Amino acid sequence: MLVSAKEMLTKAKAGKYAVGQFNINNLEWTKSILLTAQELKSPVILGVSEGAGKYMCGYKTIVGMVNGMIEELGITVPVALHLDHGSYEGAKACINAGFSSIMFDGSSLPIEENIAKTTELVNACGILGLSLEAEVGSIGGEEDGVIGAGECADPDECKAIADLGVTMLAAGIGNIHGKYPENWAGLSFETLDAI
Repeated sequence: MLVSAKEMLTKAKAGKYAVGQFNINNLEWTKSILLTAQELKSPVILGVSEGAGKYMCGYKTIVGMVNGMIEELGITVPVALHLDHGSYEGAKACINAGFSSIMFDGSSLPIEENIAKTTELVNACGILGLSLEAEVGSIGGEEDGVIGAGECADPDECKAIADLGVTMLAAGIGNIHGKYPENWAGLSFETLDAI
């Protein structure tokens, strides 16, 4: 059975360990990740980008596949199925399809719109018992057609989003998806401290 990421992350923080999120793109990756998580007795977050969702025939197909694998493989560790860097429309679609965790990436929106849409999703996820991740300040690099230069988030904007009651906050601190360019400025630990 799929679970919210909230409890597994709360336990991880208290126990001072990490929970891995691995993006899935097909049945084989999903099976390997679930079996490895079970072997290591580790909770796991299965991430799905909107592009992967389209490739794998839609979000309902993915929910059915993952739930079926959990049952057929005898997976007993906590598993969250998480939309990764989703749009507002993608987040709503994944909520309706049965995902247990959602990421709404409103980092490209004006902060007022990011706050308004995140608020709506916090309310919906709260009612349904789902975890919600929000983003402020884009993560650099390119992932699923989203391109960013590794900007640093505004700590005040991070606080405004965090205060809405999100489970997780993705905040740009110069981090980049994929290959780091030669002119990369590095991580801003000053920004991280301020956040």
